Amino acid sequence: MNKKPIMLVALMCALPAYSTLANVKTLTLKQALSNTEQQNLVLKRYPYHQKILSALKSQAALSPNPVLNVEAENLLGTNKARGIQGAEITLGLSQLIELGDKRQSRINYATANIKAQAIQYENTRLALLATTAERYYQGLKFQTLLSLNSERKQVVTQALKAIEQRANAGAASQADVTRMRYALSQVELDKAMLNSEFERASLSLNELWSEEQPYNTFAGNINAITALKSAQALLDAVNQAPEFALLQQQYLQQTANLTLQKANGQTDINIGGGVRYNQQSDSSSLVFSFSMPLQLSNSNSGNIAAANSQLMLLNEQQGQLRIQLRQQVRTLYAYYQGRANQAKLLSDQIIPQAQTLIEQSLKSYQRGQISVLQLLDAQQALFDSKRTLITTHAELYQVLLTLERLTGQSLIETHQS
Repeated sequence: MNKKPIMLVALMCALPAYSTLANVKTLTLKQALSNTEQQNLVLKRYPYHQKILSALKSQAALSPNPVLNVEAENLLGTNKARGIQGAEITLGLSQLIELGDKRQSRINYATANIKAQAIQYENTRLALLATTAERYYQGLKFQTLLSLNSERKQVVTQALKAIEQRANAGAASQADVTRMRYALSQVELDKAMLNSEFERASLSLNELWSEEQPYNTFAGNINAITALKSAQALLDAVNQAPEFALLQQQYLQQTANLTLQKANGQTDINIGGGVRYNQQSDSSSLVFSFSMPLQLSNSNSGNIAAANSQLMLLNEQQGQLRIQLRQQVRTLYAYYQGRANQAKLLSDQIIPQAQTLIEQSLKSYQRGQISVLQLLDAQQALFDSKRTLITTHAELYQVLLTLERLTGQSLIETHQS
């Protein structure tokens, strides 16, 4: 027997399935986070900001250049000073000498600005990664709800077949068949709505990237929630929170600015020297100069006072931010624990009981002991419980991501990857 035709037929049958699998492109959370880091337009701007600040630091390190002075006196006069006969020409160099360590103060302030910019970049990066994870889990939620909807469709379809068999045997009315067909149509409507929400979540995730990423499924399990750290550990982590770190750097930045303003309030001196030539007497001599402003009052007192006030404000903000972050952590922690308890109750008790109820209801309906409406209620109870569990787990992920933002700690295992 020739096996080639058989193999050819088998290959032709397998091609559609292989084509379907080839078109399935799965997006992992790790890849989504990597896409944000590499393609987000906001993050792409920061290298330019760093170059600007580095250039300003180079500018701050420059010292004043010497000044070349040329003076000509007694020109175009009368008698002996006619023309240039009585001219006195002075050639000199002068140099401004900065006092009060102004140059180093400028460098320190520019360095503080660069460090603040780096922390701001890191905060923005972490916030965008958290937003990426939020949108990823939103898409994963609707994907899981779509899977649940497919499961429900299968259950309703099986129930419809059983009712049609009873109706054909005269043991059930056509109204029961119509009710179950209506329930099946409602499942199809829910599927269309969920598909729309899933597409919107996918597009929302793509908005974070400069290039559109082709994918149609999300990897992961929305029901896999890890245990949360203790409340005290999260409260202690507040001191390393990204927002707090930025405020601390801004305090150092403003401290450097205060030092610079005090330095700018000190007067500088200007010294010079040169050679003077007298045309009339054909003689030359050396000249020296020294000048400095009379500091009757500090010309930079307003800027110094403003820098002092800014420091006091930042110090007050640090204390307020610590209190605010700790309050938010306590609230979110309590909310998480409450929702986690609800999820456990759903998983351990309610859903198993609803599963048992639907199995018993189907058998009771087949024996004519209950109506089709009671059967539909049992089905609705099961899938409502499963839907609630999925949305509860999705909420838990959102709380974890919010806590990550507040504390700067990785709390989700998949996020750490």
